[in-house]
Amino acid sequence: MKAKYLLCGVAFCSLAGLAHPALAQNAAGARPDASAATPAPANPQGPADADTPQIIVTGVRASLQSAQNIKRNAFSIVDSIVAEDIGKLPDNNATEALQRVTGVQVSRDVGEGGAIAIRGLPQVETTLNGRETFTAGGGRTFNLQDFPAELISRIDVYKSVTADLIEGGLGGTVDLRTRRPLDFKGFTASGTARYNYADLIKKGAPSASVLVSDRWDTSIGEMGLLGSFSYQERQYRQDIDSTGAPTPRNDLVAGQSVFAPNGSNQVLVTGKRQRIGANAAFQWHPSTELEVLVEGQYQRFTTTQNQYNALVTTAGATPVAGSATLFAGTNNLQQASYSNVPFTAGGTARDTQDENKSISANVKWTHDRLTLTGDATYTTSTSDLYYTELDLTRTVPTFTQFVGTNPPSSSTPGVDLSNLAGYTVGALTRNENHYKGDEKAFRLDAAYAFDGPLKSIEAGFRYAQRTVAQVNPLRYTGRTTSTNPAAYGNLFQQNAYNNFYTRGASAVDFQRNYPYANPGILRNDFSGVLSQLGLTGALAPSSTSVNSQLAAFNGAEKTYAGYLLAKFGFDAGVPVDGNVGVRYVKTQLSITGNQLRTTTNAAGVLTPVVPNVVDPTSTSSSYDNWLPSANVRFHLAEHLQLRLAGSRTLTRPDFSQLSPALTVVPGQLAASQGNPALSPILSTNADASLEWYFGKSSSLYAATFYKRVKGFIFTRSTPNVSIGGLDGYTLSRPENAGTGSVKGVEVGYQQFFDFLPGAFSGLGLQANYTYAESSAPTSLVGFTAALPQLSRHSYNLAGIYEKGPISARIAYNYRSSFLSSILAGAFTPTGGTTQSYIFPVMTKGYGWLDASINFDVTKNLTVSLDAQNLLRTQIQQYYQTPTRPGQYTIDDTQYMIGIRWKL
Repeated sequence: MKAKYLLCGVAFCSLAGLAHPALAQNAAGARPDASAATPAPANPQGPADADTPQIIVTGVRASLQSAQNIKRNAFSIVDSIVAEDIGKLPDNNATEALQRVTGVQVSRDVGEGGAIAIRGLPQVETTLNGRETFTAGGGRTFNLQDFPAELISRIDVYKSVTADLIEGGLGGTVDLRTRRPLDFKGFTASGTARYNYADLIKKGAPSASVLVSDRWDTSIGEMGLLGSFSYQERQYRQDIDSTGAPTPRNDLVAGQSVFAPNGSNQVLVTGKRQRIGANAAFQWHPSTELEVLVEGQYQRFTTTQNQYNALVTTAGATPVAGSATLFAGTNNLQQASYSNVPFTAGGTARDTQDENKSISANVKWTHDRLTLTGDATYTTSTSDLYYTELDLTRTVPTFTQFVGTNPPSSSTPGVDLSNLAGYTVGALTRNENHYKGDEKAFRLDAAYAFDGPLKSIEAGFRYAQRTVAQVNPLRYTGRTTSTNPAAYGNLFQQNAYNNFYTRGASAVDFQRNYPYANPGILRNDFSGVLSQLGLTGALAPSSTSVNSQLAAFNGAEKTYAGYLLAKFGFDAGVPVDGNVGVRYVKTQLSITGNQLRTTTNAAGVLTPVVPNVVDPTSTSSSYDNWLPSANVRFHLAEHLQLRLAGSRTLTRPDFSQLSPALTVVPGQLAASQGNPALSPILSTNADASLEWYFGKSSSLYAATFYKRVKGFIFTRSTPNVSIGGLDGYTLSRPENAGTGSVKGVEVGYQQFFDFLPGAFSGLGLQANYTYAESSAPTSLVGFTAALPQLSRHSYNLAGIYEKGPISARIAYNYRSSFLSSILAGAFTPTGGTTQSYIFPVMTKGYGWLDASINFDVTKNLTVSLDAQNLLRTQIQQYYQTPTRPGQYTIDDTQYMIGIRWKL
């Protein structure tokens, strides 16, 4: 029996309560249901749940109880995920854990959780232990994939804000929490070891983590020291079957205009991801009034990726007479054959690395009713991308495309694609992006407690100085004059993966036996590749290359923020408490870069001077914003509460969007450039949440939200732009749009069924559902659409079993179809006038199934088995209608076996 069916079967049996009856007893080694409360760790940023006790958890039930207590006692609308044990989140990385939170939607990145959006908005503030953190690369936020899950104690998702929270989260704030030594009663040591196997690539990789912590009473006060380290590897494979964009043609069916794909592109991706994380913390209580905290964080996330693709371009190709058929009742092509079609076989090395470091110091002093907190942090980040592609090209006599199969497929009859002699050497492309950034941040907070309806007054000031730069970028495209691939030895190789998309699609045709450039050589000996191809000296240094200079930029930003926050509580027939406050923020920004020198012709059109001249450019701006917020809670009954919240939030444009830097892709005649004149995006928000807590780990809640957003940033494309003396480029540039909105409803439920008899009392259920509706401007003037990447419907359903030494979970996540992007174009029918068309590029709804089983061998040793993507979900895109298919993607099913230990 296949491993995935075995895992599902065992998990299902556990969930159905079919474990041995002895599991109903509280035998030695069973996970305790009771959770011990300890004081919360020092919270330098003072988010609303700072007064909530931190609960040390030892099982899934205690984890859910801890998360429920955080939500219940918070001063704003918050959802939390708490690690069920040291080194063990409910999921295997932070982003995948976040997909279980109501209102959070997660995209997929080679099978892992990728970017997130909260209530439809991807503009999310990310903090680490309450302090702002980020990943260099031109954006504002932290790449959550960078952080190993084993180092996380909990994740808090703030959906409504308080004035003391750092600004920047239009959709909300995600705060990652790590452990600190005084969280533990004494000496603690724990670790994990796992082996991860991916079934498509048929390779495995190890992961391990360790945490050591201790505390001491000394003559100068209580001290604690903690250190933790995590190492993760993951092998993966992804198969992408991409059908070209629909293009109107008049030569396929007589007398009819037909929308036909402009080709196809098969991409087989293999790679390895490596995460390294470490953190250290020192806490010292010289007295009962004073606490000192120093902590450091380190993360490195590396991806080494090979890509092999077969690209066929049918735009302009001659169709075979009578070969075209249409989907019934449409003008969309279902099948057609073409003669003498260009075929490109590409080999690519694409590697990335993010590295993040931070060190922080915090001092908290409490005397009587007054609390003063000072905090300083320094963060550095680098992000590097290396992309090298070398193509082989040829012409195939016949190409047949079958759009109606699942997935769409194609064939090249009558030609041996594996014969290297039939190819010529094509273009060599090299792109490098090197981003670096740092931030110094200081803040001082004060709080004074009162008796009576006014519970406290809090005030604070924060100063942050961030710099970001793209340094020494490289943009190069070249082509050898000696195009016989046989002359270049081992630079090219036969296809090692001739089973493209065979899982679930073995009956359809693909180009599976083509040769390609060796990605390892492209990665490790690029100068040697240049030499072999006779291109030595053609690679200009980045300091003199026009395209490289145009890609470089520097950004410097200073922010000054102050806030005033009042917390209150009184009886108005029912107990009422909450907070009201305002945050003032001043932003000063400077962006420098390079631009081509231009002249204006008689028609008033700007064109670059020839030969090209690159001039420096600099732009400065300053703006300030008032951000009020209010959160009110009504205790309607002992376990029933109603929350109402209103606020104004902002997100500043990404640095890459502000930069005048110009990125050029000569082979595609495409270019993109930032816009220093962009304004921040502002949102006015209203929230309500009704919450019923009817057990220690049981709750039912419903929430509604509305956001009115001004200044959405979209990308507008301008065709036929001249760049570097070459006409015909399409230039993309971000611009602020008008006003849009997003609104919706959330419902959530969790419960353990303790009232069931015997082993069945270990059953539990988590379920939530989100409905979100949106409308926003787009890159097309006067055209509005739903927010990209926002599904109207999404839900999570998780069955849980925990009794005695066994803990099991099956978790299913579903999101309905959503808008990915918008395709716009124009065509001229035979004998007609030019017509325009707009195609929304949609992603079909899909579900994702994960499962896990844990067995406590002893109270200090647990064996685990986890699996991700058990359904081998196929993610499908299409252009407006399924009869115009786009990209189809499948990923590995990942299996993990491991142990966790603790002392």
